Amino acid sequence: MLENFERNLSSFKELRDELCANPARRHIMMDPEWSRPEASEEVKATLYPIFRKIGAKGVYYDGECSFRVAYWSVGFGGDGDYKYYTYNPPLERNNDAKIFLETLDRVDRASIDHEFYLRPIADDWYLAFDHWP
Repeated sequence: MLENFERNLSSFKELRDELCANPARRHIMMDPEWSRPEASEEVKATLYPIFRKIGAKGVYYDGECSFRVAYWSVGFGGDGDYKYYTYNPPLERNNDAKIFLETLDRVDRASIDHEFYLRPIADDWYLAFDHWP
């Protein structure tokens, strides 16, 4: 994920600029395709090429220029593990996070507790790992 981020930094910045220009909270997913509220064809035409370039499944925009870029997941319903890029995560998420400076690939996926990990990568960008048992 880190190599992908570094290789496609300009596309990640383009995504940030597009999302932060419109403060409305929204979820826009390409794989599988769904959105809340419904995304217009114009919005999809703008965002989907960026998603494809960076390998994203979609984005959860939380408002106030804070969002998560869905990248990898495994599990059913709410139970599972999720890896994503996050920009300017909400402060309450930061307070709950375990900060890793090297890798998120060795976190304990067998834990019976919900755990949230962040790895700072650039400015307000982070790699994130959410474990929901």
